[in-house]
Amino acid sequence: MFVKIIAFSAILYLLKQFAYPFFMIVTKKQKAQVRNYAKTQREEEKKRKEQEDKRRLARTIAKPFMSDQKAEELEKLLMRLNKDKLPEEVVLDQIIYMALGILVSFVLFTANSTLGLVAGIFIVLGWFYPVDELRKEVDTKNTNIALDFPEFYSMVFYQYSKSVNIYLADVIRDYIPNANDDLAGELGVMLDNIDYSDEAFALRQLKKRVPKHFIIKFCDLMETRLRGYDNIAQMQYLKNEIDAFRVAELEKELEKRRRQNDKVQFALICVLVLYIIIYFIFDILGALKLFQ
Repeated sequence: MFVKIIAFSAILYLLKQFAYPFFMIVTKKQKAQVRNYAKTQREEEKKRKEQEDKRRLARTIAKPFMSDQKAEELEKLLMRLNKDKLPEEVVLDQIIYMALGILVSFVLFTANSTLGLVAGIFIVLGWFYPVDELRKEVDTKNTNIALDFPEFYSMVFYQYSKSVNIYLADVIRDYIPNANDDLAGELGVMLDNIDYSDEAFALRQLKKRVPKHFIIKFCDLMETRLRGYDNIAQMQYLKNEIDAFRVAELEKELEKRRRQNDKVQFALICVLVLYIIIYFIFDILGALKLFQ
């Protein structure tokens, strides 16, 4: 009897594995998931092909407009922003914007020659716009790092003031969860550089990526400390500078918000005054109709 039960169970298992999938009913939810997945894959494949076509076109068209020095500069900017883009693509964007500027200028010139000549400024702006945007993004990223850096340095200073046997990578790992996205990214790159080489190499690379005054001084002090010098007094002096910088930035932010609030209040007052004027105008017009 026991053998029959085992044999019957084995037959049921084989039927479930080989026969049931052919007759299994697919639910609407499963069908929708399969369709969404297939649609997502098609869209990703389409984007990938478009990107490949754009890169192929950029390599063909943008090459004559790009020197080796400019290619190196654009590559550094793109690497700094972690953008999956080629320098040739940026130059292609410049050419497209410049062509649009030429088109706008030509259309306006046919309507009015003076207006067309003035609109020629769009040609120059179109050429510089893509690179300027990259530089602005880098400056914004560096500024965000500098604003969050004082808290990181306070943690470093506190740890190093307690003991000289502190491993910088451990302090970085402790602070990363509390950092903003830009600073967390830079600290993550520092950890990779430390794993690749050592702390001195990571500090030198940080100075190159984020050439801000306080960060350069921090890297110099930490490199000096790695060579065995007790520079806690210099670290304290830098901490005072950074604290003053933080206070100044907070005051700037408060002043900026105050100006924004003043603008909002002024706009509300203007709307209220306009409403009152319109109300009295309609009231006067109504009164005039009564006397007619």
